[in-house]
Amino acid sequence: MPTALIQGRIAVQFEHLLRKELDDSWKIYVWDPAKNDPEEFIPMANEADAIIGGNIPTKTWPAIPNLKLFQIPWTGYDFCSPETMPLNIPVCNCFEHESTIAEWVLAAMLESKIGLRKMDDRFRAEGWGGRPPGVSLYHGEIRGRTVGIVGYGHIGKEVAKRAAAFDMRIIGTRRSEQPTPEPLAWLGTADSLHKLLRESDFVVVACGLDEQTEGMIGEAEFEIMKPDSIIINVGRGRVIAEEPMFNALKNKTIGGAALDVWYNYIGSDNENVWPSNLPFQDLDNVILSAHESASAPEQVERRWQFVAANIKRAVNGEPLENMVFEGKLPIRG
Repeated sequence: MPTALIQGRIAVQFEHLLRKELDDSWKIYVWDPAKNDPEEFIPMANEADAIIGGNIPTKTWPAIPNLKLFQIPWTGYDFCSPETMPLNIPVCNCFEHESTIAEWVLAAMLESKIGLRKMDDRFRAEGWGGRPPGVSLYHGEIRGRTVGIVGYGHIGKEVAKRAAAFDMRIIGTRRSEQPTPEPLAWLGTADSLHKLLRESDFVVVACGLDEQTEGMIGEAEFEIMKPDSIIINVGRGRVIAEEPMFNALKNKTIGGAALDVWYNYIGSDNENVWPSNLPFQDLDNVILSAHESASAPEQVERRWQFVAANIKRAVNGEPLENMVFEGKLPIRG
């Protein structure tokens, strides 16, 4: 009987979705930090063909004679490396969030130019406000504007697809050189960042965080952006230097921001922290959300459908999808 082990505070929330995708031939173990001791993880791991989750609860790996796959049920894998994962065990992640985030990005762009929230507030308070139909206050549009995508990958492609439907001009950068795909006007590498910032009405940050990208957009970068440009961050908070961005928004040297990723996060100790070190919530030219751009139940279902399909592939000896590396840590069992 193939055996899956779901472990960790995030993954265990979705046990029902995994059970929905696997038939009765599967045994499913659940290690929940709110209910189980770390020692209880060991016998479960000993039987598992696939482990699904994040950091394991034990300081060292137990014997894992049957393990064929460590499946991360989200995108990021910064909690592990080849040196910390079992020898020759494939480590895979999963996406399925990119179209959901792209819809959030388009909503933020539209809201920044149309201002539907302000329209609604004004109408509730004033009605016609003494203005007959046709004598309205004007709003903007995104048609014909340039969107620059920093980190043209899974999310960037979905943003570009939707922006093209609004007749926007699309440009982008990515880590490695690649021919410019449709519908982009051009696609460059990191050394084209300043060119992108000068041309863009919207700057969408969708890259990962590492030594090269941390603080990549700082004071010098804000100085060359258009005075009415909007920066949208759905990548990682620290890709953008916090204080220079706050100052650019406060001083109105750029038009605004839509921010979904932050500088401080609640950790495993569940101690509450404020997401930023500066009062972005006091600014009137920002749209803020709590890392929620991908939080659609349809996205979560798609993700767990992928997880189930991938662990089936592992058990059946079929090629895996979304493998990020194989482990290099010898395990004595």
